Amino acid sequence: MNMHRYVKVRFLSWLIFLLSANYLIAGCYVDVPPRGAAEVSMRVTELLTDSDPDVRRTAAESLGKIGERSAAHGLLVALKDQDPRVRAAAARSLGNLGDEASGIPLAGRLADSSEAVRMASALALSEIESAASSEAESLRMLRHQDASVRIAATRALAGQDTVRFTGELVGALQDPDAQVRQGVVAALGETGDGRAIRHLVRLLKNDSSAGVRSEAAFRLGKLGDMSIVRELSTVVQADADPMTRGWARWAVEQIMSSRGSDSGIRPVQSAVLGSQGQSR
Repeated sequence: MNMHRYVKVRFLSWLIFLLSANYLIAGCYVDVPPRGAAEVSMRVTELLTDSDPDVRRTAAESLGKIGERSAAHGLLVALKDQDPRVRAAAARSLGNLGDEASGIPLAGRLADSSEAVRMASALALSEIESAASSEAESLRMLRHQDASVRIAATRALAGQDTVRFTGELVGALQDPDAQVRQGVVAALGETGDGRAIRHLVRLLKNDSSAGVRSEAAFRLGKLGDMSIVRELSTVVQADADPMTRGWARWAVEQIMSSRGSDSGIRPVQSAVLGSQGQSR
């Protein structure tokens, strides 16, 4: 790292320290001491256009830590930066700010060429208050030709508290990629809509992917009722995958417990979530 870059990065670190410690000391690039979060944010925002991508990335990260919503405009510009590390940092910081207006731009970045940016945008969307417009954009990404984009879209949708039961979600259950189908199952479960139950039961019984079947069992344990206990019990006895059987046991137990009954079936204690495990 050359001296010019070092000074600017150190300057950012000092600004964050001064804000948290509530001290007032002039920095290298500051003519007057920063006075509160708004002024610190303004000074840091100026560095989002620096020629050095490391400085731009550090500035984007710092703005998320400062937490001033006035920084959202600069971060939205940084979301289009040529360096993917800057774009990912901007997405994470926009999530920290919780600015609803950033929903559509973040949803657009679900199709970014960088996986880090796609995942950062999906996480950010789960942290801001969802709007119908950003949800619609995320749903549109479920039709993207790139499976990695569709996976990012399912993560964004599953992380939103207000995701709705829609025909587009149901249609995406036919996706050829198992990770996409599993993500859609998770999103359907998050809708809390009883209409999802029959679709989840169908996948539990017929999907070729153990990850999808396990996710369906987990979601049915949260959404289901006594009407599906028999089908879940059949899966407990017959499914070839031990994780799916374990989650089906857990689902039966959840449903029976909610009715104040004891099914006599206990969840498999070794059923743990792996890289394709259920999101809660």
